[in-house]
Amino acid sequence: MKVLIVEDDIQLNTTIKRFLELQNNNVESTLDGAEAILLIDSNKYDIYIIDINLPNISGLEIVKYIRQKDINTPIIIITASLEVDNFVQAYDNGCSEYIKKPFHLKELEIRMNHLLEIKKIDILTISNDITYNFEFRELKIRGKVVKLRKKVNRLLYILLKNINHTVKTEDIINYVWENEIKENYSLRQHIAELRKEFMLDKNHIVSEVGVGYKFEV
Repeated sequence: MKVLIVEDDIQLNTTIKRFLELQNNNVESTLDGAEAILLIDSNKYDIYIIDINLPNISGLEIVKYIRQKDINTPIIIITASLEVDNFVQAYDNGCSEYIKKPFHLKELEIRMNHLLEIKKIDILTISNDITYNFEFRELKIRGKVVKLRKKVNRLLYILLKNINHTVKTEDIINYVWENEIKENYSLRQHIAELRKEFMLDKNHIVSEVGVGYKFEV
């Protein structure tokens, strides 16, 4: 397993790195937010461990940056901050877990393993007639594969990866439209197409006005 640690406390950074390496993990670490972005752009990681308060670029901004291109890889935020706003923003930006310092390394290990087990789920059963294969991004209804347009498939993917949780409109747009110029989006048309074309009950896809959308089962 390849891990990236972004933590500016040298002692804690070193301690976590050594602990994870003793379990035969491939661990890279940095003390700086800007350097973290460079590592993220040039490497593929299985899990991220990120502090909030970092030099140059904050951990919250790093989480947001990761989620613009990768909604799947688990991200654990570690912080001494007790501010509720940081907690809320961390989850809004897409973190998977939030651990307050000080913490026991065994707690970190347990949470990492839990997140990685969840990630292994390949096929989601939405109902008796509908399944979705995350590995192949394949929707099946009554045993037949439904051909999805690329953006509609990405929309369905991000909603199902966050099933029963509201995904912010901004996050959906950033993911579905990738790095395209962002103007005149037809997100509502894609939502309508998803409901109609794939015969999903309208109650599955719930709109939270001014916030985003949720796939609810």
